[in-house]
Amino acid sequence: MSATLTSKTPTNFHLILQQVRDAGLLSKRPSFYVIRLAVISVIASALWVGAGFAGYALDYSQWWIIAGFLLAGLLGIMSAQYGFIAHEASHRQVFRNNKANDWLGLVLANLFAGLSYGFWLRKHNKHHQRPNQIGEDPDIAIRVLSFTTESKEEKKGIERFFSDRQGYLFPFLLLFTGFDLLVDSFAGLKRKERPLKVRILEFSLMMVRQTAPYFVMALMFGWLWAIALWLFMMMTFGFFMGAAFAPNHKGMPLVEKDSKLDFFSRQVLTSRNIKGSWLKDNLMGGLNYQVEHHLFPSMARPNLRKAHQLVSEFCEKNGITMVEMNLLASYVVIMKHLNKVGLSNNADPFVCPMVAELRPRS
Repeated sequence: MSATLTSKTPTNFHLILQQVRDAGLLSKRPSFYVIRLAVISVIASALWVGAGFAGYALDYSQWWIIAGFLLAGLLGIMSAQYGFIAHEASHRQVFRNNKANDWLGLVLANLFAGLSYGFWLRKHNKHHQRPNQIGEDPDIAIRVLSFTTESKEEKKGIERFFSDRQGYLFPFLLLFTGFDLLVDSFAGLKRKERPLKVRILEFSLMMVRQTAPYFVMALMFGWLWAIALWLFMMMTFGFFMGAAFAPNHKGMPLVEKDSKLDFFSRQVLTSRNIKGSWLKDNLMGGLNYQVEHHLFPSMARPNLRKAHQLVSEFCEKNGITMVEMNLLASYVVIMKHLNKVGLSNNADPFVCPMVAELRPRS
């Protein structure tokens, strides 16, 4: 009696995964994050100190208020940078130890970005499992944006008003991303999946983060100006976060609720890369390499650029469509897509791009 040995044909994902492993790109780079956190913290501290000196030099005149808005805007950007690293910690990109990643993410998200780590972790994991899949991806289930006609028709009142005009209003709506995330963060603390003591800790850290800057600003500018500056800081933070995350999937092919796709196709065909540069890599938290991030979510940020070279060569060799464009062009695509949905009155005006059409022919 003889036995026949059979082997499965390796999938696209396993083929590219082997290349990435052989190149050593799955190794952790904790020193990168330690240095980066130190630099961000020094900059944030310098902003507060600089604001104090500016007040003295400007004799608390009207230019002092302008300096205050500059301070608030830059602090919003720094908060987003902390948020990006919290996002990376949630993906186990920083340390090998999962608990160390979770503690880093919790502190950075709640105390430095002002958002619930637990809320973000649950929401973002769902997104990675089913990116752009209708009814599954929470990132395409947004209060005032609609990505399908069916979603738009379900909205009422103010949400419907914004959805009907969403393409034109998109840049304006990004300003409110921070407030939306903050509301969802507080709402998420009610969920009982996580231990009560962890939720209390998250709430306490969030309150410190949201109130401490206001009280300091109130001492420096007065309580009325402090309200305006806090709001401006949140708007800058939200705009920066939204502008970094939006190009990744918005306007890319949607996947029908019951569709079955292999992992490689699902992640590559629903993601959009933004052509990188040193500045974009730093300001966007590595999210400009969205395809590589979705294929290898635990990959450290410094390795994404090298992985991009391997993935792009693999896709080109195998006839697989991988979308990459500059940042401004991606916003144009997003706004056109949102307008196509928002301005249409037909029963089904938005023809969802079919992922099957982008698959390579065998």
